[in-house]
Amino acid sequence: MAKKKEIRRRAINERHTKKGLASKNKTSVSQIPTGEFDVLIENISPMHLGSGQADVNVDADVVHDENGLPYFPGKRLKGLLYESGIEVLEMLSSCGSDFYSKEAWDELFSHGVESACRLIIPNINLEGYEKISKEWAALIRTFPGMFQPVDVLGSYTTIRYQTKIDSETGVAADTSLHNMRVVDAHQRFAGRIKVLGGKPEHLELLALAFQNLQQSGLKRNRGFGEIKCTMLQDGNNIQSTLVQQAWKRGNMI
Repeated sequence: MAKKKEIRRRAINERHTKKGLASKNKTSVSQIPTGEFDVLIENISPMHLGSGQADVNVDADVVHDENGLPYFPGKRLKGLLYESGIEVLEMLSSCGSDFYSKEAWDELFSHGVESACRLIIPNINLEGYEKISKEWAALIRTFPGMFQPVDVLGSYTTIRYQTKIDSETGVAADTSLHNMRVVDAHQRFAGRIKVLGGKPEHLELLALAFQNLQQSGLKRNRGFGEIKCTMLQDGNNIQSTLVQQAWKRGNMI
């Protein structure tokens, strides 16, 4: 079953992977037009981005669209990025390097600060989503007896089971069996992010926050939700360039 799922998933994904998106070439910050860039997120380990939904088969489901394709909610990514940026600022402060201010970070996220700067993060879909979605939708329409959204979802996810062990008896506690759906490891999510009215320091702080952001979803202390984020423009990695410029700004290199 697992082998069949993998074959089916690869058949859809491989044809539509944007090969140039993951290029590691660097580009000059001066080439960034208006702070508009692509973000690539890969989950290194299984990831649970909860939907708050459950049914008779799954106690905790993941977010997915009408065709069963999982995605990374933009609102959740924005919250994770803000927390990651606060961690970066705290780390810099602990090193005596306050060359970025919390006010600038709050401006970007509109946290109690009036500013013309605005960060726009949509839902981040699977890489090559437009074509993948159309193909799965066509299969669902054409072969409804064989393909349903739950089957599509099952091609990208796995249900994990867990139970609580009674400390006194050493056996599973009664009624403690629980399951949750997780997005399989090494799925790639890609989307376009915009920074309107931003300054260079906003982009640099974003790059540091993306660099620092390494986990998402539930059960992070159990090895779930390890992620890697990359900022890209025209297929080039601009994140490393922005991070380097950030260190230069603070005279740290």
